Amino acid sequence: MDILRNYINGKWAASREREAIDVVNPASQEVLARVPYGPKTGGDVEDAVLAATEAFEQWRHLPVMRRIQPLYRLKSLLEAHVEEI
Repeated sequence: MDILRNYINGKWAASREREAIDVVNPASQEVLARVPYGPKTGGDVEDAVLAATEAFEQWRHLPVMRRIQPLYRLKSLLEAHVEEI
């Protein structure tokens, strides 16, 4: 099973950490995923925070009606696929 990647600054990126642990479904003991685990994941968090801080500088200048559009789109998608979910 592949190790999950981080979504930072609009791109999927591998963690700096090579060690990983299993994410286990407690009901069935099935391994659902593998996630990075270790001291280098702090660097991943720093990368995400830096990207979010830079994005916020542009985002905060958009009018509220533009900023809310992705949430309306998500709502529409959820409603359209409610039976699958």
